[in-house]
Amino acid sequence: MNEEKLSTDILNDLSEIVAIPSVYAAPQDGMPYGKACYDALVWFVDKARSYGLKAELIGGACAYAEVGVGKECVGILGHLDVVPAGNGWATDPFKMIEENGKVYGRGVGDDKGAVVVCLHALKTLAEQKTALKRRVRLIVGADEERGSSCIRKYSETKNEIPVMSFVPDSEFPVINSEKGIAHIILEFADGKLLSEIADICGAECANAVPDRSSVKIVKSGKLYAAMSAACGGAPTTELFKKAPLAEQIVSAGNGFSDYEIYNTADGVTVVANGTAEHASTPEKGDNALWKTLGVLAAYNGVIGSQYIERIYEYLCTPLASGKLGVYVDDPKSGDTSMCLSQAWTENGKLKLLIDFRLPLGVTAEFVAGKLEKHTGCKAVVRDYHENLYVDENTPLVQTLLKVYRGITGDMTPPLKVGGGTYARELPNAVAFGCTPTDIEINMHRADENFPIAQLMKNYEIYLAAAIELANL
Repeated sequence: MNEEKLSTDILNDLSEIVAIPSVYAAPQDGMPYGKACYDALVWFVDKARSYGLKAELIGGACAYAEVGVGKECVGILGHLDVVPAGNGWATDPFKMIEENGKVYGRGVGDDKGAVVVCLHALKTLAEQKTALKRRVRLIVGADEERGSSCIRKYSETKNEIPVMSFVPDSEFPVINSEKGIAHIILEFADGKLLSEIADICGAECANAVPDRSSVKIVKSGKLYAAMSAACGGAPTTELFKKAPLAEQIVSAGNGFSDYEIYNTADGVTVVANGTAEHASTPEKGDNALWKTLGVLAAYNGVIGSQYIERIYEYLCTPLASGKLGVYVDDPKSGDTSMCLSQAWTENGKLKLLIDFRLPLGVTAEFVAGKLEKHTGCKAVVRDYHENLYVDENTPLVQTLLKVYRGITGDMTPPLKVGGGTYARELPNAVAFGCTPTDIEINMHRADENFPIAQLMKNYEIYLAAAIELANL
């Protein structure tokens, strides 16, 4: 096989699919996740068919490509939707570029790069007419970032369930334990606070540390008057260096330059900046929403809210899960993590969304109860995905380990993670790559990237894994 041509073909395909900005949008007829997500699935089906593979689009929600014959199939599951681009990119996030041995663009690592590599692995199996006992089916969805409804639709519409599957959407060598994921909305009606603010916002999606957050303060309220008094006129950036806000900023370990302020005809908007990160590893980010809520907590002597100080105390700290009494460290599944990601006002209430990653034995209902106890607010479980745990001695895990170790020489044992993958949506499935633990790809952050050499290594790994599982 011509390796240079293979690399060129993979990168050309990846550039095409990165150019489709497949972020969730409002549903349209036959397009449950918006037109861009639908277009990504159509691209996949058309490309697969051009490579001589059987391919089908399923309800505008997911699709598959397949090679081989046999009564059973093994599955490879990837996704073509991506999180919003966010701020801070050096280049256009939806125009892939190559630089210093890497490709840059939203989705090159999560998860379009893996899908393209696996598609080319199936293309190779078809071209070489590789002998397989089972078919190999590459299933792709377009709603993974919001909770994987696309794969549930695949199952609910009576499509074939693979006898075993791997998901190239996490880390190598093999992920045999994934934490439970709970999205819990904390809500409260607080007339004193909502008479002072017109709007508040955090991250664009639930599973990310917000890198930018803002609150709009109305001109007619006491809070605006207090801020104006501190500045001797319309609020300016000097506000952040004045009591009571300066003390709060310094004590939280933030900088005055983390904040911006904008005056409008009907009030003032305070903006806080941080660093985005995946919600499963919130400790790696810098939560801008914490800073916004810190501004309100600092001025609560003026606002008089019965909730905001408790919310700031219990949610806006790295020690939050311990203070709430929900921290558990389990040897099989890891420890509790939480990420306050979104905020908005609705029907006279302030609502906050918290992304929890929960080890075995900790339920969403238990966490919701602790939230209500400590904040005094109502906690509603919006969605919950239970833990996944697959014994490392199963044939699936052992086969994938054998393939990975044979190609790389890396003897790292199976891992436990907080991230959630499609593996929990189908039986007998685990995550398998696509990133070694020592490579940082800026997933869910600006300048997402992936080494080209690793893409090609992944092609070798996934081709071998497909053959091994199909003939197991």
